[in-house]
Parts: sequence; C-alpha cells; structure tokens
Amino acid sequence: MKKIINFLIFLPLVGQAEIFHVPQSIFFENNTLPKQPEPQIKTHLKTENLPVSSITVSEQDSSKNKIEKLINYGVVKQQWALLKQVLPLYQQQANYDVTLYRYAKGAMLRAEQEYAEAIALYQQILVDKPELSYPRFDLGVMLFENKQYRQAEIELKQAKPMLSPQMQQLADRYLQAITERQSWQPDVELQYTQTDNVNNASSQQDIILGGLRFKKDEESLPQKAHGFRYGLGLNRELNLDGNHFIAFNSRFSGVHYWDNQDYSEKSLYASLGYRHRSALQAFGFMPFFEQNWLGSPRYSKNYGMVADFRRELSTYWVISTSISHTQKRYVEPSVARRHNGYINGVTLSLSYQVKPNWLLFGGVEGSIDRSKDKAESSLRRGVNIGTVWEIRDLVSRVSLRYVKRDFRAENFYFPEKKRQDKEYSLNTTLWYNKLQWKGFVPKLNYRYRKIDSNIPAFYSRKSSEWFVSVEKQF
Repeated sequence: MKKIINFLIFLPLVGQAEIFHVPQSIFFENNTLPKQPEPQIKTHLKTENLPVSSITVSEQDSSKNKIEKLINYGVVKQQWALLKQVLPLYQQQANYDVTLYRYAKGAMLRAEQEYAEAIALYQQILVDKPELSYPRFDLGVMLFENKQYRQAEIELKQAKPMLSPQMQQLADRYLQAITERQSWQPDVELQYTQTDNVNNASSQQDIILGGLRFKKDEESLPQKAHGFRYGLGLNRELNLDGNHFIAFNSRFSGVHYWDNQDYSEKSLYASLGYRHRSALQAFGFMPFFEQNWLGSPRYSKNYGMVADFRRELSTYWVISTSISHTQKRYVEPSVARRHNGYINGVTLSLSYQVKPNWLLFGGVEGSIDRSKDKAESSLRRGVNIGTVWEIRDLVSRVSLRYVKRDFRAENFYFPEKKRQDKEYSLNTTLWYNKLQWKGFVPKLNYRYRKIDSNIPAFYSRKSSEWFVSVEKQF
C-alpha cells in the first residue's frame, strides 16, 4: 500500500536527473467536508376535483344564508381568494355557524400551507363536536402532510370506522404511507468505473529543487485503474411526537480496482441524531462516525457533528444549508503527526424549479482545515451550479464546481511558497426512467476533475472517468 512518508532530501553533488518518489495525496479528504444536497425534480401529486353543483343564491335568502352558500362554494371549488373576502363578513353575522367558519378557514389556511393554524382550527371543531368523522379525517391528512405521523395515525384510525367504504380505502392508504415513511429505507448502488489517474498524481515528470533536476519514478506518475464502486445504505426516521424525530443513517461504500488494488478504498459511516420535520422545513443535529480503509489496513477515522436546515421558500424556491465539525485521525504515525486535526465546514444551496421537468440549483461552500502541520492546513472557498432536466423519461443531471484552496504555511519542498490550488470539477449523469428492472435503474456517468496548483510538479493533476452505475431506492 502506498503510504505518506516524511523523508529528508539529500541533494546529490553530481547528476541532474535523479529518480525521485513523490509523496502521495491524502485520501478520503472529501469525506470530511459538508455533503452537498442532491437536488431532485419535484413530482406534484394530482388532486381529484370533487363533483359540485353550481351555486344558487336567491333574493329570498338572508344575508347569512347567502354568505354560507358562498363559503360552501369557495371550499369545494377551492376559491381561496373568495373565502378571504367572505369569512370576515360571515363572522360578523349574528348566530353564525362556528363549525362552518372554522372548517372553511382551516381549509383556506391549509392551502396557504399555514399548517399550525389550520390544525388548531380543526382540533377546535372536534373538541366541540367529536362525532364529526370527515373533519377528523381531514385533520389526520393535515397532520400527515405536516409530518406529525403519530398524531395523524391516531386521528385516521378513529375516523375510519365512520367513513364511507371509498374513504376508508383512502384512510388505509395514508396509514400505510405513515408506516412506510418510518420504516427502514435501504438503498443499493453498484457501478463499473475506470480512471486514468487513480493515485491523484501530477503528470509533470521533472522536478526542479535547489536548481537541480529530478525525474519522477513510474509510481509517482498518473496510473490507470479499472474496477467497480459499490454502496449499501440503511436509514430510518422515527416520529417521536409532534414534529420531533430520531434519525439513523448508515452506509458502507467503496471502490475496488482489480488491476491496482493498493488504491482500493472502503468506508463505513454511521450517524444517530435528532431531526425536526414539518411540511415546509426540516432541521437536525447528527453526530457521526466514519472509518476508512485504503488498500487493506485501516487508514483513518473521522467523527463529529453535522447540523443542517432546509426550507421551501415557495412552490419553486428551496434553500438549504449545513454546518459541520469533523475531527480527523490517521492510523499511520508518520501521517498522523502531520495531518491529524479538524475541519469546520459550511454549505449554502438554493434550487429553483423552472418547470415541472426542469430544475436549476447552485450554492457556495467553505471550510477551514486545521492540521498539526501548518503547511497542510488550508482554507477552501467554492461555488457550484447545476441542472436536472427530464424529457420524455430521459433525465440528465449536470453540475460544475470551482474551489480555491489556500494553505497556511510555506511548503516543505518549496520553502519560499505557500501552496495554492484551484480545483475544477464536472459531473454528468444520464438515465432513462423506463429502462429499469425491478426498480434497479442503470445510469451513465462522467466525472472530470482538474487541480491547478502553484506547485505543479507535486500537486497539479487531472483525472477523468466514465462509469455505469445501477441504483435502487426501496
């Protein structure tokens, strides 16, 4: 296995082309950074329109009766602007029907995604009239939409015996969805991959040190590799009460190169923490632990905390952010002396649904990497943009990323320089929704990465790989 080694360079008195072995890059470096969210095109469920007769208001109707007819029409036809006008007028009528008022206003508030107020109004209805089954069913649906699964289950089960057979089937569907959303959620990934730079090496063959020329050995130049990537995840979120959840995430993943096994990697990740979820937003705090292997022995471990927040600003706009603190520890003593430390990171992302089949997203990121060796400590700042587009079941995802990385102290090999890297990356994925087998979807992927460094002999590099992945989410 290739290990990072500290060594003293003895400059030769004679000769201008000594063979020189370049130190390898630290692997798993990206695992410790905040994970960028994966934007997806939203799929909106279609709602069924209820059959409604046209509204009829006669001159003999009292003012109160006229308004009640308008309210009923507004609720069934989902004319929320009309309800905004007539509900205040109805509340001013003598002996107005409080139940009708609460029901209509709750429906209007639900449409405006004001779930807390809408739920409170329906709960007031059932305190006064607990025998009403359909408002209870509606309350259960609103609680379901607001992620309050435990309370939603109670209301739906209580309402179900008093509903029509058709509505009972609908209640069963909601109850089944509540169970499924809180059950274990596995996902599987397998892909063939090939790369032209598995060791993340610079292609520059000659190095000038102290006015003398050195030539890299073959192991220090880019190497090709072929293999497969794999991943198995298991996740669960369990509703405790209200909008409070306990969350567990785990994943075992890696890459195996059959023709260059020294660079095969494995990683085991697990987190357990708290999440708060509602219809429009979610946030959580997730302590995590990660163990990494390079070749066959254990290579490093990371542990820390990730805090994240996501909010739907409107039907089209979604904002999300994450903050992380990671402690990094390496097994090899020579590596640990230089690279043990911590990383603080932050990401901010924004997505916009242009059309039902077209999504744009972008964001900014930053991290502070503090290692024992100041020359290996750095500040990262980056931006990314991307899009997801679906045309007749053909889906493409493209993302671009740029990161600037500034190191704190002079480089060991070039004392007059502080290392500076500029990182460019491109990721594309293409798949066809109808081309699948039992939920397994093949995807064609391309990944390109280039690093321009002010110390190009050691740190400038580029790599590209095509690979086919097969994924399934249960």
